[in-house]
Amino acid sequence: MMRAIRVVAALILAVAFLPFSVPASASPQWVAEPVSALAAASLGWGPCPSDPGVECAVAAVPLDYSKPSSERIALEVGRIPATGSAARGAIFYNPGGPGLSPVQGLASFAARLSPHVRRDYDIVGVDPRGVGGSDALPCGTVASTAPSTSYSVFPTNADQLAEQFGRVDPWLLGTCDFSSSPLFEHMGSVDAAEDIEAVRKLLHVDKIDYFGVSYGAVIGDVYSQLFPAHLRTLTQDSAVDARDWYGRNRGDSLWARLDASAYSEDVLTDLFQACESAGGTCPWASTTRSDYAHVVAALRTGDVSIAGVGTFDTSAFQAEVVAALYRFNLNGTDDYETLFSFIHLLALASSGSTTQQSEPNAVASPAARIELGDLPRDPTIAKMLTVDAVTCADSREPARPEQWFRAAATAEANSPGFGYYWVSQDIICSSWPVARNTVADDLGHKKIDVPFLSLSNIHDPVVGEWDADRVHDLGASGSTVVVTDGWGHGALRSSSCAASAFSKYVASDILPPAPVRCGTDRPPFTG
Repeated sequence: MMRAIRVVAALILAVAFLPFSVPASASPQWVAEPVSALAAASLGWGPCPSDPGVECAVAAVPLDYSKPSSERIALEVGRIPATGSAARGAIFYNPGGPGLSPVQGLASFAARLSPHVRRDYDIVGVDPRGVGGSDALPCGTVASTAPSTSYSVFPTNADQLAEQFGRVDPWLLGTCDFSSSPLFEHMGSVDAAEDIEAVRKLLHVDKIDYFGVSYGAVIGDVYSQLFPAHLRTLTQDSAVDARDWYGRNRGDSLWARLDASAYSEDVLTDLFQACESAGGTCPWASTTRSDYAHVVAALRTGDVSIAGVGTFDTSAFQAEVVAALYRFNLNGTDDYETLFSFIHLLALASSGSTTQQSEPNAVASPAARIELGDLPRDPTIAKMLTVDAVTCADSREPARPEQWFRAAATAEANSPGFGYYWVSQDIICSSWPVARNTVADDLGHKKIDVPFLSLSNIHDPVVGEWDADRVHDLGASGSTVVVTDGWGHGALRSSSCAASAFSKYVASDILPPAPVRCGTDRPPFTG
């Protein structure tokens, strides 16, 4: 059976890692004018096609900052002006990914800030290279039929990992024209930090405030090391540890270093317990563990179909579970209720029940039913390969195939249902034809040398909880961690308490006394 290959994961990840809802992307309508002296130039603002509440501009910056007079590339920049008569400064926002558009997320981010901060600060987003309205990589040109695979999203066992390694990833690489664009050699977090500095100069702002989510925190770490004199405050939300991101001296793969499979399993276990403790407010309290075990066992013998919804294999099921775990309440609905309803329906269907799908939010996303488009340049493939370009530019990855297989098997044995899912995501880096940026080796050994604020959810399935000791180990003394009793990936969006702590920090430039404990605005299974 022909299945949708790994490209469908880009759709799932694009939803899963978004800390805020964003509108659909749109192509910019401006022409970038080269600038010979960034500090002496200015940005020309106009309406933003993707959001009428955001101003947009295009910045022309050097392709290679080691050669300032080199070819220019275009970056899309978004801004929500301060509501007061004059801005005191600018908060730069990056939602992470990599591959997510700060410009498209600005409005949702700004909505979480206090009126006082909104009055005094512009909110700024710079779409990284290859992302959103900035210059794109020449990837996604589909010239041949995608290889058939036995899985729908990510591999779930060694045989399927071999399919990805031997057939799928080479085909995906073939959709890129690596010889036509020097942009491939200038991707990654170092370039992203340099781009932010270039935009700072164009805005004529002396010091910026920076807020980064997940991978966006890595960019903030880099900026703090390269341009500390121009950083006023630094805030990380659900941070990826930059030392693990780059690899330090460890020989395992990125997602094995980050231990995301273990965190995902922990959050699922916590979620079972939360449902059982909720009693009558969680309709699946008495069955959810057995439902899950039943579905996992049934999928080992074949696909399972839900009437009126679609057909799922183990790969699609695992992708649904992981995506739901870290996007809790992202769109104003309880994603965990959605997940448990979906698991229950699969359990009924695998038992031969003819029960029809009757709950409108019962399934998170139709991952098993998405096929490749027939566009000459497939935007989904292009988006996914942009993520790969950043990851492969930054991260030190295993050189030998057997290291990947061993890492995936170990992660799966320790955290069944999650190991192959996570480890397989960046295996394409083992054959990526562009050399890593070796500057990252130095950055991977350094600590953040400025005070910073860290926001963290207890139940984060990607990076786990950041406690005070972990934050102190990452950077300077005086840093503060705000821990929320929250779920999913992204603390600011789920906790008004965390949002208030951040707003007060920016307004005063004074870190709150450590540590800060916060609740979550809407715990799971509370209606």
